[in-house]
Amino acid sequence: MKELFAIQSRSFEQQYLSEAVDLLNAAEAAINGKPFTNEDELKSELNSPNFNPQTDVRLFFNDEDRLVGYAEFWDRGQPHVRLFGFGAVHPHFWGRGIGTMILEWFERRAQDSLPLAPADAQVVIHSSVHKQNERAKRLLEKRGYTHVRTFYRMRIDFEQPPMKPNLPQGIQLRPIQNEADLRLGIFADHDSFKDHWGFVQEGQNFESFFERMAYYLRNDPYVDLSRSILAMDGDEVAGVCFNSIGTVQDAKQGWVNILGVRRPWRKRGIGLALLLTSFNTFHSLGLTSAGLGVDSANLTGALRIYEQAGMQVEEEFHTYERELRAGRALFNRG
Repeated sequence: MKELFAIQSRSFEQQYLSEAVDLLNAAEAAINGKPFTNEDELKSELNSPNFNPQTDVRLFFNDEDRLVGYAEFWDRGQPHVRLFGFGAVHPHFWGRGIGTMILEWFERRAQDSLPLAPADAQVVIHSSVHKQNERAKRLLEKRGYTHVRTFYRMRIDFEQPPMKPNLPQGIQLRPIQNEADLRLGIFADHDSFKDHWGFVQEGQNFESFFERMAYYLRNDPYVDLSRSILAMDGDEVAGVCFNSIGTVQDAKQGWVNILGVRRPWRKRGIGLALLLTSFNTFHSLGLTSAGLGVDSANLTGALRIYEQAGMQVEEEFHTYERELRAGRALFNRG
């Protein structure tokens, strides 16, 4: 039996950024042997719009003042009905109740959002874990969380040049070149995913979505807007592919952050054309693989398209949900 010890929790301070990165990377490596983040990426995340590290991050220390647990709480804003909790425990300190403390903090912090949601609305908190993290899954289930969705991380290795895209008639692909293009791309993202599971119409306010996404795309250290692509049908944007050159795990891997095709342009091969164009760009830059994340139950057939392009499932993640208040669902359940 492991020796018990006192745990103290504190709000985030910048001086702990490096130690937090080390903890997150150690926790991830213990599950799948890979790093999770770096200082530039975490700093960018913690400075996101509508996120306050002083109230939305909690650090957990042992009696030797060592950082042993890390937690984030996310409320994306109106209508405050789909909340998120993320946490990690240093593997040297697993099995000592720190994960339970993190979940309890999520749920206490979420109480601040309940009064902000419409009075008749259902409010839930979600948390995602790696399929192999059996310890975390057991803990979530013990506290009343239910596995509601599965997401895949997919990969293709460029052992040979990628397939060439077949561009549908009337569609032109071009890189994002300026702020007007960025707005078109974010609009395509918003419009493409509004019928997907989990989508919340943020108070009918596209500007709040644009602000959040534009911050992410401009500040993520790996996103390259000049290597991201718009699919245009005349003056209308039909789809978008936002790409990264390199990842935390692999500097030689390209990453497809967002690939979306708007409903009127689906079933025409635009998604596959965007994907293969991105693969060819990655390959031309000397990258050796590409990856992306996808909802395993995606309604638009994205998984089939990715497999058609030569991708395979590399990792699996499970999203868990706990209902904090019953009511009318304001986010997609399909």
